[in-house]
Amino acid sequence: MTLLTHDSISLRKAGIVRITQPKKGHRFTLDSLLLVDFCRIKTRDRVLEPGAGTGIISLLLAKKFPQARFVADEVEPRAYALLKKNIEANGLGGRIESVDKDLKELARSLSPAAFDVIIANPPYTQFGTGRLSPLAERQTARHDRSASLPLWLNLQTMLKNRGRYVLVFPARRTAELVSLLKEKKMEPKRIRFVQPRADTPASLILIEAAKGGGAGVEIMPPLIVHEKDGGYTDELRKIYDL
Repeated sequence: MTLLTHDSISLRKAGIVRITQPKKGHRFTLDSLLLVDFCRIKTRDRVLEPGAGTGIISLLLAKKFPQARFVADEVEPRAYALLKKNIEANGLGGRIESVDKDLKELARSLSPAAFDVIIANPPYTQFGTGRLSPLAERQTARHDRSASLPLWLNLQTMLKNRGRYVLVFPARRTAELVSLLKEKKMEPKRIRFVQPRADTPASLILIEAAKGGGAGVEIMPPLIVHEKDGGYTDELRKIYDL
């Protein structure tokens, strides 16, 4: 039997979300929270989150942007069951629709060009590199065995013209990500690097790309996570609404 935890998370302008998730396996991380804080949603936007896991990104965004509507997709059965439970537990059943389609089927099951925003925290590790977790759910979350990065970016067919694709990804794979976005006719418009400390290289990139957008990108100041003493920076404390 899968052991579960019942957690609460507070994020600025989103309030508190309560989430049930596995004690081991697919659990949300700081990456997802930073992605939520980076993402811009307009009034009445329709938002798709592929690979939603237990739902932390869609839940927080739905709280933060109460007039937007969301579709959260998760194919792993146990995570999908928790996703549905978390949507109802947070009173968001009328605003977040849950679906359980494989990425290869998702575009065929939903209308094309139907979304204003896609937000995603795709698997970071190319299959065949790094260590595989013994937990199947964690393998799916961390490795791109079931869906490579190009397949994730193929979902741009579901965006309206000038729709935004918002992602978090390892900084070391920035060149690959930007190249693939441009190949898929999506132009990077905002980029922010995340550094563990001010004196360390970036570990993550937060990026917003526009489908059919023109050239020109805003490089935002880096987001620093920790002070020298290991505590959170003032900005991280504000993001966490501490």
